[in-house]
Amino acid sequence: MKQFSKYIFGGIVVILIVMSVLDVVYTKVYETSYPRTKFQYLRSLKNQKVDYIFIGSSRVENGIVPSVIKEKTGKLAVNFGFQAAKLGDIYELLQLIKEYNIQYETILIQVDYIYNIPKGHSTIFEFEMMPFVRDNAITKAYSDTYSAHPVANYYLPFYRYCRNDLKLGFREIFANFVGKKTNIIPNKGYGAKYGTSNELKGALPDVILDKNKMVDSIQSFVKQNKMKVLFYCAPFCKENQNQNFTTKLKTKIPELHDFSRVLKDDKLFLNCNHLNDTGARRFTEILTEELLMK
Repeated sequence: MKQFSKYIFGGIVVILIVMSVLDVVYTKVYETSYPRTKFQYLRSLKNQKVDYIFIGSSRVENGIVPSVIKEKTGKLAVNFGFQAAKLGDIYELLQLIKEYNIQYETILIQVDYIYNIPKGHSTIFEFEMMPFVRDNAITKAYSDTYSAHPVANYYLPFYRYCRNDLKLGFREIFANFVGKKTNIIPNKGYGAKYGTSNELKGALPDVILDKNKMVDSIQSFVKQNKMKVLFYCAPFCKENQNQNFTTKLKTKIPELHDFSRVLKDDKLFLNCNHLNDTGARRFTEILTEELLMK
């Protein structure tokens, strides 16, 4: 029995050693390879200077074209919109911009019906952040708040890679290792969408939360760190119901720039909430002229 226990203990030790080695190797590859994800792109900007940083959900990712801003202003813009991002993700990004010492002229934050969603987060952002959960206290705090198994992700070697194998496993690590590139850096984070839905219909909330603590945290952080931030709301299709929601939103965020109704042509929309590539380029022109060139 004692001999058997020794075998078990020895096997556990060997497994932990192997997992620790794999954890170090995987993490090092993610840290040092050419950025394939938006989070890797964010980290690659440590101690660098950009002019404009856009933060928000897919309505930013698919709606702001940095190359258009470059053409019109000669300045560098980056698009850090993440699919299904909520206010907690936006707050995390603001903290990381400061933590990574990314210099900028202006940060632009897109806010809309997410004001009515006080909790939740982007799983895309979570997956992309996971290799860097030990990067700093901010990434750890995000994992502690939103991940299903934060203790194991942080302390158990290689666990986060095993659990998220489809997103972070061998195929992705191999693509990073051989330097297989994505369009993240060439497009500065913009993700183009094409076509138009046959039915452009949607609905905004008919009421607005009285208060959102995460918005308060964002505004407090911005003020405390003297960050130049502009809040805006991107366009919705003209058939969207309860369009006066953005008027209510402006009572909560008085400095909000409301672009929700600036585009009337259905051909510019992928669906009621998202612009296609043509619409994104047109909206980026409008926003640039209104906010960045005056």
